[in-house]
This record gives sequence, C-alpha cells and structure tokens, in this order.
Amino acid sequence: MGTDTQNIEPPLVKTKIIATVGPACCDRQALRDLVLAGVDVFRLNFAHGTHEWLDGVLTSIREVEEELDRPIGILGDLAGPKIRLGEISGGQFLCQEGATVVFVRELTSGSQNELTCTYDQLIDDVAPGDRILLADGTVELVVTTEKNDQVICRVVRPGTLRSRQGVNLPGVTLSTPSVTEKDREDLAWGLERRVDFVGLSFVRSSDDIRQLRELIAAHPDDHSPHIVAKIEKGEAIDDLDAIIDITDAVMVARGDLGVEVDLAQVPILQKHIIRMANAHRVPVITATQMLDSMTTSEFPTRAEASDVANATLDGTDAVMLSGETAIGTNPTAAVSMMSRIICEAERTVHGNTPRLFEPDARARALEVTEAVTVGAVAVAEQLSADLLVIPTVSGRTALAVSKERSPVPVLALSDSPTTARRMNLYWGVRSLTSIQADTSPRRLLDEVCHWGRKIGVLQTGERLVLVGSSNWSAAGHDLVMVHSVPPGP
Repeated sequence: MGTDTQNIEPPLVKTKIIATVGPACCDRQALRDLVLAGVDVFRLNFAHGTHEWLDGVLTSIREVEEELDRPIGILGDLAGPKIRLGEISGGQFLCQEGATVVFVRELTSGSQNELTCTYDQLIDDVAPGDRILLADGTVELVVTTEKNDQVICRVVRPGTLRSRQGVNLPGVTLSTPSVTEKDREDLAWGLERRVDFVGLSFVRSSDDIRQLRELIAAHPDDHSPHIVAKIEKGEAIDDLDAIIDITDAVMVARGDLGVEVDLAQVPILQKHIIRMANAHRVPVITATQMLDSMTTSEFPTRAEASDVANATLDGTDAVMLSGETAIGTNPTAAVSMMSRIICEAERTVHGNTPRLFEPDARARALEVTEAVTVGAVAVAEQLSADLLVIPTVSGRTALAVSKERSPVPVLALSDSPTTARRMNLYWGVRSLTSIQADTSPRRLLDEVCHWGRKIGVLQTGERLVLVGSSNWSAAGHDLVMVHSVPPGP
C-alpha cells in the first residue's frame, strides 16, 4: 500500500463521482487531474469513439491508477438500441403544428415531409394513436395511419428537425433486442480488457439483465463485470422491483427518461428509484445534465448546484458527469465543483437510510458478519472513530457498511484489484488494493496506520475500528478491534 503524499487527497467526499471520458479529457495528464479532483470511476461511452481510441484511454487510466496507487473503476456503457432519424433533405425540416409527416421504410426520403430512421421495425411496431418524440422530445408526432410500408403522423408539438436526431417511442413495445450487434462487439472488447462495470441502456425488464448475464457467461474470458441497469424507459419503472433484484447497480438516466415519461414525474421517479435501490443495497447512480452549463461555463447555475445536492441528500451512491467532462472546456473544474457541492450536502446527512425491504442474498454478507458489521459501525460512531477498516474479498461486507450511511469514513482493503475497483461505487467507502487477506489484524492495522500517516488522514492518537476475523482461514468476520494510532517513526 505504498503511496505518494502529493498524489492522494483525503477521503472526505462519500458520494462517488463518475466522469465520462471524451476528447476534452482523454490524455493521461487530464485523467490524472480528474482523479485528484475527485473522480472514482471513468465512463467509456461506447456510442462514441473507436476501439482503438478506447484502448489508448484505458491504458492511460491504468497507468494513472498505478502511479497514484489507488483503484479506479471503469464503466463500459453499451449504446443500446438508440433510434435516430436518417438524413433529412436539406439537413433540417420545420414541422408545423397540424402538418402531416410520413415515416418511410426506404433508406433515403423522397421529399422533405418524409422521414427515415435507423430502426427498420418502427413502421411495424407503432400503431395509430402512438406518440413519436423527436429531438429529445421537443417535437411530438401522433400516428394517424399505417399503409403501404408507411406511417402517417400528425405534428402536435412543432419544431425544427435535423438529420440524425434521436427518436423515442414512449409506450411502444419494440421488436429490437436490448443488446444490439454493435453492443455485442463492444461487450467483447470490454470483457477482454476487464472493465469493472457494464452499463445496459434502455432496459425494459429484468429479462434484459438476464440476457446480458448469459452473454457475459458465454464469453471465453472468465471476467464478470458488474451490470449497471440504466433506468430510462417507462417499462423499466413498471418492472423496477424485478430489475433491482437481479442487477448489480442502477442508473437514473434522466435524459431519455425525461423524454419517455412526463418530465414533471422525473424528480419523483429519481427519488423513488434511489429509495428502492438503497433498500435493496444496490448502488445507484444519478446521471444527466447535473452541471450541464459547465460544459461551456466556469460555474454551474444555482439550480444545478441544488440538483447535485438534492441527489446527495436523496441517498444516491454516485453522481455522473457526461458532456461536462467529455467535451467541456474545463473538465477538472466541473469535477472539483461537484465534489465541493457534495461535501457541503453531506455535512447535513445524519442517520441510516430507510429500509423498505430485506436485501437479497447477493447483497448480504454472512449472518455473523452482518451482525458484527452493525456493531462495528455503532462502536465507531460512539467513539467518534476517525476510520472504520474492513478487509474484504468480495466487497459484500463493505457494501453492508456502506448502506449503514455512517458518518465515519470507511477504508476497505482487498487483495483483489477487481473488488477494490468495484467498491469505488459504494457510498462512503475508500478502497485500497491491499496485502493478502489472511494477514493478521495487527499487521493490517500497522499497514493502515502507515498509509494514513503518509496521506495525512491519520494522526497519532486517533482511533481506528477494525472489522476482522479471529480465524483467517474461515469465511466471514467475527471480530471488532479498537486501535489508537501510535506515534510515527
């Protein structure tokens, strides 16, 4: 656990930060700056960038990880069946209210009021009365008639359309699978390079998660990344319980969700999804336009600052930046600002997250470990301990502590780099790739004290609480130790 005192900041912020990599932050120095500003996980958006470009980004991230001696998670985000308009004659088209617009199956349109799209089955899947939303929902059509491989629509919300803009079909059951052929290629790339998380876009039901797990299991590489189910369709809300039961994490993907459902419902749905995920001990990410104005500005709006703070207060495990870091003028400033807002919001957070359900078996540690963990948190809080230390192999014990939402900082040690990176998504947990898991409690404490002094987290006389085991050959934890940091050399 050797480290450089000038490279690592104290683990003050408990809510994790995910940053999307793009042209504005793809070189090694920029990525390093983002980590030092507070990034815990980098998102690779497979909708943009070639595999060759992504290879370079991934190599740089792992180099930064080694230099700073701290785990960095990587989320490979599958594009999913994103539907877009085809090319429009003249590049754009003004849809007047009440006008007729026709979707045709051909690859190119013959006249300006004819539209094509990248989804061949649109004409088969929609029916009279269905809504078609274009350009992030700013233009709305209603299907009136189907005939001769055409769908005739009436414009009910006017606006200007441009080539390649997005198409949403709220309430329409799509024929397309959740994982496209491009997704399969991107998934294979990610598995070969051992990404830590895979984001599944446009999840409609728990079956989509099962299908992705089957694809991962069938891959010759034995790596099994955690799945992040992106909640951005109304059907996913209807099947939310089942989705949360089977996924490893969820994302409140407010961009397409705000198009697929009534925009006024999005804040309430965000709180509902976070509450449900917290109850099941499933990490939850809040995403989309959190500091959007910082894509071009040095400062966010007051509403954006409130948005980040409220997501933190709601209990989200992580918040995500997209364009702010991918194409923004100052990605590091955006991360630093997000970290500051989170830190201020966390000062007001007290007590445990409400629990509506018992966590499923995947999220539970062993029965004795669960009990010892709750006791360790109580001891740490009563003693106002400066650090709660948890050695873990799978990360389940760290997740159990994370969901207690204790004000005491948590340091989770694992001899598995994969586990250490995955714990970067757990609220309040700072992870480290550590010495072997069978190390004695005394040696672990010595290592932690050495690490804490080096980065300025621990001082002589401060208290640590260790969740450990009296028998390191046995599974689980059955021991709680309180330790004072001895004088340094």
